[in-house]
Amino acid sequence: MGRAQHRRFLVSPGALRDAEVTFNPAQARQLAAVLRLRAGDPVAVFDGAGRQWTARLTLVTPRRATARLLDEEAPDPPVRLRLTLAQVVPRGAAMDLIVAKATELGVARIIPLEAAHSVRRGTPPGQRARWRRIIAEATEQCGRRIAPELTEACSLGDLLLRHPDDDPLVACDRGAGSLPLAELCPALATASAATVVVGGEGGLSAEEVERVRGRGGRLVSLGPRLLRAETAALAALAVLQACAGDWAEPDTA
Repeated sequence: MGRAQHRRFLVSPGALRDAEVTFNPAQARQLAAVLRLRAGDPVAVFDGAGRQWTARLTLVTPRRATARLLDEEAPDPPVRLRLTLAQVVPRGAAMDLIVAKATELGVARIIPLEAAHSVRRGTPPGQRARWRRIIAEATEQCGRRIAPELTEACSLGDLLLRHPDDDPLVACDRGAGSLPLAELCPALATASAATVVVGGEGGLSAEEVERVRGRGGRLVSLGPRLLRAETAALAALAVLQACAGDWAEPDTA
């Protein structure tokens, strides 16, 4: 099934019935017209909640495709640190990139934020559906079995009100009193979940910074250079994953 791992398809629970899976129309077109697969070819199917199967195609047309489930694969080990990315939505297509790459980097949840310096307000019609498609494609590509949750957009204030008291909260800010993110990593060694807040083009306002501090959050810097919003988000996630996340070898004890 080595080649099938490059042919992974995220399917909804309703698509699985009696050891058979029915692919959606877009997947049928991909199977038939892009990958040019035929009945009998192997694929991998997963439900986005942790379960994955090897499967063999039974019907492939540009409009309809089905497969027979064969063997369920062993579950992935649990992640060491469940990361939530709370991202102030930047302008243009930058959020598309953030959503895709944050999925690849292993985040458990993505929260689109509005903040005082938001350039982009509100979520255009169809945007959430687009982000969900991006998440599905990135999850298929990177080998994850559990797709990250995409929440409704909210304000930073609402995020702080709902944030669990026991989970570390960090916000990227270059202001006075911030700590290099790598120096904070040892404090996350025993944490099971954490939230990282990243501002948009204008960063966080002084009032928002104080609200984060008042909620027990830590301010962190990402080095001496001024980073774009999408670069800051991915750099912060990469550092956290490398220091305290699931990049290390899984525990075998």
